Amino acid sequence: MRRRLSAFVLLVGAMMTALLVLVSTDLAAQRATSPRPAPTPPRPANSPSTPRAKFAEWARITDPLPGPASAIGFYSAGCLQGAEPLPLDGDGYSVMRPSRRHYYAHPSLLAYLTQFASAMYARDKQFLLIGDIAPPRGGPMLTGHVSHQNGLDADIWFTTRATRPTNVQREQLGAPTFVTGRKTLKPTWGAAQAKLLAAAADNDEVNRIFVSPPIKRYMCKEYPKAAWLYRIRPWWGHEEHFHVRLVCPAENPLCNEQDGLNPADNGCGADLDWWFSAEADRDWQRLSTSTEPRSFPDLPPQCAAMPAPRSR
Repeated sequence: MRRRLSAFVLLVGAMMTALLVLVSTDLAAQRATSPRPAPTPPRPANSPSTPRAKFAEWARITDPLPGPASAIGFYSAGCLQGAEPLPLDGDGYSVMRPSRRHYYAHPSLLAYLTQFASAMYARDKQFLLIGDIAPPRGGPMLTGHVSHQNGLDADIWFTTRATRPTNVQREQLGAPTFVTGRKTLKPTWGAAQAKLLAAAADNDEVNRIFVSPPIKRYMCKEYPKAAWLYRIRPWWGHEEHFHVRLVCPAENPLCNEQDGLNPADNGCGADLDWWFSAEADRDWQRLSTSTEPRSFPDLPPQCAAMPAPRSR
């Protein structure tokens, strides 16, 4: 009896071993023949969710968004409703590079520019040359300006003209620089440019004006007691034009104004000195050689519906 039982146990064990081998072999075969999940393909460069595609949506816009004029968001992360185009020619000014269609603005900026140009022409009999303002609905741009997004920024050339530029000159004339080596004024800089800048800054609607650091240093030397001097601030570039930034209009609650400057601090001290330091040189070297692609800003929700949809 014991012998029969032992033989039976051995037989069952052998059958179980064979079954396990069979199952293992079958599973291995399934793994070898079953298709593996395909790797996730890289996101196409023109995918709607990529920064480049988002910039492209804004670049396709050709007309302002109708509605009450409203500067929305920050100067470098915003948009513009109810923009108005600055006429290409007006009393004392001409618009440059009109093919870019960056001549749209909030009405408060249009009023500032037209009044300023008219006053300067009455004083100097010279035409102002107006550079970029904003696209039809403001918003982000892939190249060029990081700001100029909510209709309250404008570039004005330091160079003026006795006659209006022709249509060809508007597109082809370059704005001559007044700075060399980032830190030194050229001999071409003088009282005419300084007086133009002083007049631009002497307006309570101005939040600040960006200029090249040596231009700010010149203004500190020539106008140390001027009440408007604090509004002129050094920044990278701005060697051939000055960048006017207005305060947010009181009737535009969605506008995010840049921090106000202290009128008691004319900006002629240590902050200005930094721009001529070795640390600033290193920062400029890094910025001017960077190849990092521009990131798309975090826009207010009110800007989401502004880009033109892609045609299908």
